[in-house]
Amino acid sequence: MFGYLNHSLLLRAGLAMGLVTVLAVGGMVSAVFVARSTHGEAAAVNQAGSLRMQSYHIAAALESEHNGGPGPFGDMNLLTAEFEQRLTNPRLTDVVNTTSRKSIQEVYQLITGRWQGTILPLLRDYMEQRNDSFVEESFDKTRLAFRGIVGGFVADIDNLVRLLEEDAESRIHMLGLFQGISLFLTLTVAIATLYLLQIDVLGPLHELLNAAEQAGSGNFTARVSHTGRDELGRLGRTFNTMATDLSKIYGALEERVAEKTRKLMQRNQSLELLYTATQYLTEAPVSEQTYRKLLDDIGQVVEIDSITLCRMDERKKRAHRIACNGPIPPMCENENCSLCLGNGITQLLGNMEHGGAQNILSVPVGDKKNNNGVLLVETKPDKELESWQIQLLETLGKHIGISVDVTRRVTQRRRLALLEERSVMARELHDSLAQSLTYLKIQVTRLSVITRSGAEHSTVEDALRELKEGLESAYRQLRELLTTFRLQMDGSGLGPALAKTVEEFNARGNLDIQLDNQLKTSPFTVNEEIHVLQIVREALSNVIHHSKATQARVSLSFGDNKGILVSVEDNGIGLPQKAKRTHHYGLAIMHERSNTLHGNLRIERQDHGGTKVSLRFQPEVSQKQFSPQEEQTT
Repeated sequence: MFGYLNHSLLLRAGLAMGLVTVLAVGGMVSAVFVARSTHGEAAAVNQAGSLRMQSYHIAAALESEHNGGPGPFGDMNLLTAEFEQRLTNPRLTDVVNTTSRKSIQEVYQLITGRWQGTILPLLRDYMEQRNDSFVEESFDKTRLAFRGIVGGFVADIDNLVRLLEEDAESRIHMLGLFQGISLFLTLTVAIATLYLLQIDVLGPLHELLNAAEQAGSGNFTARVSHTGRDELGRLGRTFNTMATDLSKIYGALEERVAEKTRKLMQRNQSLELLYTATQYLTEAPVSEQTYRKLLDDIGQVVEIDSITLCRMDERKKRAHRIACNGPIPPMCENENCSLCLGNGITQLLGNMEHGGAQNILSVPVGDKKNNNGVLLVETKPDKELESWQIQLLETLGKHIGISVDVTRRVTQRRRLALLEERSVMARELHDSLAQSLTYLKIQVTRLSVITRSGAEHSTVEDALRELKEGLESAYRQLRELLTTFRLQMDGSGLGPALAKTVEEFNARGNLDIQLDNQLKTSPFTVNEEIHVLQIVREALSNVIHHSKATQARVSLSFGDNKGILVSVEDNGIGLPQKAKRTHHYGLAIMHERSNTLHGNLRIERQDHGGTKVSLRFQPEVSQKQFSPQEEQTT
């Protein structure tokens, strides 16, 4: 059982409480028992003491009757009866009969025997003689006999009183002894319980609390030494197991966090590299130096020995090395391009294939549909590329392929734009200045014929005047063409260019030109912007030179079916019914530009005076993106 007590703190605490309770109950029971056992002993002592006093009362009564007076304490019969009553009173007899001390019973029997055997008969004889005939000698004899007996009788009564007092005191002493022993045992159990509480409960609890606080602060190496069989011991073992598991989990979590951090850094580096590559590849044009910088950045992030960029020619048969970071791959030295280009997928080329010392990773530049070249990546010795590195290289290959495509398209567009601009310049020169020069050539021939034929001076003057007018018209057309050819679009769009044009023509003539541009965004291509601007400039030039207007208005708005309406209005004299078109080719050029835009150009006289030039056309950009409803909500 004592071994089982070591398994449970609750059992030990219950046992201690039980012992304390038992001792307390024992003390109370002993007190009740002693109290009940001493019940009536005080009355018995008093009763026995009254016998002693009653004896003296009888003796005093005898002396009083001897002197001839009445007794101070009553009649002898009454005193004798009262003594008899007190001697047999239950308060005394109950204690004497129930006591365990034989000496008390013996003394009581001795007193009773002497009373009934000696004193009571003596007193009865005296009272009988007193009633019959009082004899002095007999009274003296009785008095002297009672005096001789009463001393020993009172001594016996005193002995009885003493024995009763001793019996009561012994019981009280026994109660004190029981209470003292109970108090001692209770204190002993309490002290032992407090000691065990300190050793088995408070100490382990403080240790568990300190270990829990350390675990809460992240220190999972704290352990509990109290690992016994009781509840706190089992709790200590459980805590140690939990701390060990938490330490393992925390270590694994730190490893996972470190791994996640490493992967996050790799992704950040990849994103930064992609952002840098986008910046490099959006430059126009992308030069060899730009590609070399990009390859240097790729080498630092991917951690490779060398990387080479080769671009495929237009016939898709050979590749040309345009940038290299590190040693030149062996297949480039042998001009074995077919080995690198492959079928447009990423492949690992071994030393048996290219003849070099290390493996080379071939990454296509572009996608499967449009292969523009290859990236040749030579890895470090005894190190393979991870999946994220290969994926990054493939993504960069696609970006570079897109850049190569864009560069080719931009170059082609520049060529087409240059050819188109040359064609426009040739057409405008042919339609304007060339016609004027042809006319001047005819006038010179006519003047030569007139001069040789000896014509009149007025005829010669007319020819010279027409020749002068032709030269002035040709010179003006040349200046307008130079202005047109020098016109530039700075990239801000058609709106700012029109605003500058209006300011320019406002400064040229004495008229007020207003601009009403309802297109918040410019839904035009660059080619459309140039043609619209040239038509507006030509119309404003005609207003200044021919309309004699004081006000003009240029407006741009959305027309029907998501088309564009451009109009130039003035309050001038308007178009004549039969206008002379000699030496003026601006209207023809405006119509040609309108045809280039696949639009409709109308030049008409207004009812209230003035001329209106209107152009309607459909822009090439998405009509859904620039609808009138969306334009109003912009």
